[in-house]
Amino acid sequence: MKKFYISRRIVLILTLLATISLSAQTPLYIPANVKKAYDKGTRSYDGKPGQNYWINRSDYTIKAELITETRTVNGHAWITFYNNSPDSLNTFVFRLYQDVMKKGNPRDFTINPADLTDGIKIDTLIINNTGIDIYSKAYRVFRTGTNYVVANFPSKVPPKGYAKIEVKWNVVIPKESRIRMGAYDDKTFFVAYWYPQFGVYDDVDGWDRQEYTGITEFYNDFGNFDVEITVPGENVVWATGILQNASRLLDPTIFERYQLAHNSDTVIRIVTPEDLKNKKVTNGKEKNTWHFKAENVPDFSFGTSDKYLWDGSAVEVDFNTGRKAFLDACYEEGTKFQDEVALFARQSVEYLSHEWPGIPYPYPKMTVFNGEKRFGGGMETPMMCNNGTYTNRAGQIGVTIHEISHTYMPFYMGINERKYSWMDEGWATFLAFDLVRRTEPDADELPQFVAALSNALGNEYMIPVITPSYSTKTQGTGLLFYQQPSIAYLILRDFLGEDLFKQALHEYMNLWNGKHPIPYDFFFTFDRIAGEDLSWFWKPWFFETGFADLSIDGVTQDKNKNLTVMVKKVGSYPAPIDLKINYKDGSNETFHKPASIWKNGDKVFQFKINQTKDFNKIELISVLGPDSNKQNNIYIKK
Repeated sequence: MKKFYISRRIVLILTLLATISLSAQTPLYIPANVKKAYDKGTRSYDGKPGQNYWINRSDYTIKAELITETRTVNGHAWITFYNNSPDSLNTFVFRLYQDVMKKGNPRDFTINPADLTDGIKIDTLIINNTGIDIYSKAYRVFRTGTNYVVANFPSKVPPKGYAKIEVKWNVVIPKESRIRMGAYDDKTFFVAYWYPQFGVYDDVDGWDRQEYTGITEFYNDFGNFDVEITVPGENVVWATGILQNASRLLDPTIFERYQLAHNSDTVIRIVTPEDLKNKKVTNGKEKNTWHFKAENVPDFSFGTSDKYLWDGSAVEVDFNTGRKAFLDACYEEGTKFQDEVALFARQSVEYLSHEWPGIPYPYPKMTVFNGEKRFGGGMETPMMCNNGTYTNRAGQIGVTIHEISHTYMPFYMGINERKYSWMDEGWATFLAFDLVRRTEPDADELPQFVAALSNALGNEYMIPVITPSYSTKTQGTGLLFYQQPSIAYLILRDFLGEDLFKQALHEYMNLWNGKHPIPYDFFFTFDRIAGEDLSWFWKPWFFETGFADLSIDGVTQDKNKNLTVMVKKVGSYPAPIDLKINYKDGSNETFHKPASIWKNGDKVFQFKINQTKDFNKIELISVLGPDSNKQNNIYIKK
């Protein structure tokens, strides 16, 4: 026993020394609040969760009714909050996200005055059998933006303890200013961010009190949801989780097709135009209560309509276990391209599960709800997305895979979107490129993204990507969240190679799913798997302002027609070289070098090409990497 104890001490000392060494070696700037997490051992410098890592959770039982005439949801919830932190907590933060519509509250854009409200109305709030009194002098109760805070509560929730919360509330669903959700007609709604949600207390910031103001999105712990939703009898409800009482709600013919679709490799029309016309979709009752259960998800949303068609099928997402996921789409008849969305969802989940990221889709289902029929765009929630309508097929494919990709980032990975939007939007954009290109070759988005970034980099509104997203409100915000990180990931994959890149991505996702990773967990994991310090790449692309610019600095050709092209790195961002040679016979060739040619700090690269033909022009072209100055990219042979 004594020998084991000594050996264990040696292992701990060596681990500590290795951690200190890694800490001392990283050249990346680490803010003080983040550094404390590493000091406390909740995170480690090799990218793995620390030995002291923890994450809280909240489980919800909710009974709600949608009153379509007034666009109001009346809700009653029972929440169990589990405190897995080492801290005793007597302050509690609740999220009232729809307070973004409250009169006088800060928001990132103008909304229609018809949608202004007095905020979410809290009728009852009980914490551990104590009713919350907003006028209490024993503790403080206050609302700030979209936060409802109970501070200095008399009883604490100890480490490994839990709190029981009961809350009754009602919320009005917006009709004109539909920010990610809303009322689309008198009976068609997508309802999200609608219930008082227990806030996140994490190892980096403690309570997350950043307000939701419209642009940046959400940050939630994981939990189980048991939700009953009452709606008018002719309405169908689609929601996060698995429907528990379909046989009692659906017309027998519809239920038979619903079951068939759950095991079908082809798309089944569950609800057809004839079914809607004959009013043979539900059980004919005046009201129905739809019951859903979802396990280990960070949020819950639902959509409902009395006029939507419904298509569905199943996809095998895990070849090792044979597990399948149910994929469905619901939409109004005649809406362009929507009759193909269930197929697009199939293609998306197959691609995500078996190619990129190549991790089995983690949920049992996914519904694509067609809320907005006048505009494009989309919004993800766990097992649900609320997508608009596009005027072209490629756009509809793109929004479908983009929103379904968010299943992995932020939901599976527990990412703080409000603070690190690029950690989810960048990946969803990256994951969509290849499938959109494969499905609609003429609709490849990459060239326009590279061009947009080429024009924007170097401008003062292009602040460092690592800047907390809630403070990033410039004209470059979209580029910083979507294009710049997605192109950086493509460049990273290019120089690491697909196999090593995927190995690092899998390591990161396997270590951090169901937790709350931050950028450094991603950076350090890739460093470890790559076996090298990648800060030469991380720093310019994520931590610094700057731009990418390559130039042709000289060309020589010897008597054997061996060609040497001197390519100079003018900008601060390392970018790959794509060189196009135009020959006098009318043909051309392209040659590629990954961005890693710059990792040693070189400013000039000698691009050597053996035994070329007579040429008349050499040019640098932007394929993966942006280039902010096109004027120095061409060499004309005289």
